[in-house]
Amino acid sequence: MICPTCEKEGEKSKVYSQGGSSTLLGYSPFYDEEGRYHNHDPNRTTAYYECSRGHRWSAIIDNSCWCGWSTKKEN
Repeated sequence: MICPTCEKEGEKSKVYSQGGSSTLLGYSPFYDEEGRYHNHDPNRTTAYYECSRGHRWSAIIDNSCWCGWSTKKEN
């Protein structure tokens, strides 16, 4: 993990995790008609970071399944 601001400025810094939060939607994993396991977890996690130069940012961590299902939102 590299601080995006420091990277743009050509600087270096240490990155510290500042915790995170997650949505708490219920869901049920399942096996399809072919017996293949699907885990369509709709929850998204937001992770928070701070670098040793004081820059702060967050990142959304999406879930996905082998079948192509994902919580990632298309832009």
